[in-house]
Amino acid sequence: MSLPITLVDLPGLTSERVRDWLSSRGHVHSGLPVKNRRLHGCMVARAGKGVLFYDSEDDKAEQRFTLAHEVAHFVLDHLLPRARAVRAFGRSILPVLDGQRAPSPEQAVFSVFERVSLGMNVRLMDRSTSGAICTGKAVEAEQRADRLAFELLAPECSVLPLLQSVPEKDVAAELASRFGLPLREAGSYARLLIARGRTRRPLF
Repeated sequence: MSLPITLVDLPGLTSERVRDWLSSRGHVHSGLPVKNRRLHGCMVARAGKGVLFYDSEDDKAEQRFTLAHEVAHFVLDHLLPRARAVRAFGRSILPVLDGQRAPSPEQAVFSVFERVSLGMNVRLMDRSTSGAICTGKAVEAEQRADRLAFELLAPECSVLPLLQSVPEKDVAAELASRFGLPLREAGSYARLLIARGRTRRPLF
C-alpha cells in the first residue's frame, strides 16, 4: 500500500523554510503561520496529494514519529474527508475541493460539518519546548493524528502485553526502546493505554 506523498527533508525546519520551498515551485502557502516557527514536520496537502516536510537534523526516533504523525494528518484530515465529499456529491465536487471554483451553499455547509478542507490543507507538527501543542483549536486534530501515529509505529495489539509484564513506571521507557518512539511520545502513549485499561474505552 502506498500514499501519494512526496518526502522533503530540510535541516533546521521552520515555517519560513517550508514557505520558501513552496514559493520556489509556484505554490500558494496561505495556511502557514506568518511568524517564523521551528517545526518538527509539516504536511501540505492538495488535490489528493501531499508534501511532507521533516527536519533531517532531528534524531531518528523524532523523525520516525514526525513521519507517522504527518501521514496520519494526510489520511484523517485530507484523504478521508475528501472521500466523504465525493460519496456525497460525486466527482463534480473535486474542482471545489481543489480550490478551482467556489462551493455552492450546500457544499459549503457540508465542508464545515464534515471537516472537509477546500483548496490547500496545511498541518504543522508545531510544539512548544515542553511538548505542548501551541494552537488550542488544533488540539483535537493533533490528538487524533498522534493516536493513529502510535498505532502505525507501535500497534496496540503488540503493546498491550507490556502493560501486564512491565511495571507501570517503566512502560514509557520500554515503548521507546522496543518501538523506537521518542521518550516524550512514548510517555503519552503509555498514559493513554493505562487510562484505557482502567476505563475499557476504545483508544482510537
